[in-house]
Amino acid sequence: MGRFIWFAVVLGTLLAAATSTPADAAPIPVRAWYMYGTTQGGLISSAYDHGCSFAQNHPGDTRLMTLDFGAARQIDAHTWGVLDFSGARFGNDVILDALEAAADGHHNCYTGTGGTIIAYGNSNYHMTGSGMSTSDAWYAGYYQSYRAQQLAAYQEASGYNRQAAAAASDMEPAWDAQLITKQLVNGATGHGWALYYDYGSADGCPTTGSDGTCSNGWDVDDVAYVSNKGNAVPLREIYYTSNADQWTVVRRWWNTNSTGGFTFWGTTATSGVGLTGQGGWNALSARNPGLVLSELSCFC
Repeated sequence: MGRFIWFAVVLGTLLAAATSTPADAAPIPVRAWYMYGTTQGGLISSAYDHGCSFAQNHPGDTRLMTLDFGAARQIDAHTWGVLDFSGARFGNDVILDALEAAADGHHNCYTGTGGTIIAYGNSNYHMTGSGMSTSDAWYAGYYQSYRAQQLAAYQEASGYNRQAAAAASDMEPAWDAQLITKQLVNGATGHGWALYYDYGSADGCPTTGSDGTCSNGWDVDDVAYVSNKGNAVPLREIYYTSNADQWTVVRRWWNTNSTGGFTFWGTTATSGVGLTGQGGWNALSARNPGLVLSELSCFC
């Protein structure tokens, strides 16, 4: 499916899901997973199980299944991939195998009526400290989008017509500098195929106004860039009400200084940290009425 047609289909399904949910009601949360795989086989097996679990608990409409494979890394001179949550490094070829396994698991266990977008997630965690340059980060984003495109081709060839693919990143100011982090977005946009969901944070950003400084040398405009520039779309991490205030400031900055409106595609939560998933979604929605779509992912 072509890039622009695919964008329109995904946006249309999310908007339809939003209108099917009462304006004052948070959507049903869906699972997202941090990926642990000390071996290639273990990573692939876990991805299959997660795909199956997501399908068995699918609430309907079109929902996002994020598999966070870990920190973006350059594996060797010509290979990009991740440092996963078990401390193992995996190249994008292995990650694609795992994504395809997730698609298989979802298909084999699915009995519902809604659709699922499977997202290849990573993060900006300590890319500079690992020796990556801004150019390396650009290629990490570029090939992340490319692997999402390959996943979509696999889904289509397999007849998985209730699935789609995307890329995503947990981009947090405290984890690395703004210039190298922006390159993840620039690379994905340079490839130009997949939506790039930013499910990161706004560390240290102000909770009032429409501008200001954030953590680690970032400004509000830098946070706005990685969440809504090019192929990036904002899927906000809301753990506390202050996070909802911070992202409201980011939205104000974007609407004052850039073209096009800033719409939140939803929120993310983590079990046991601050607000519940529904509480975080409600907090952001209360501050931005009518501007939060019906995605709610929980790493829980």
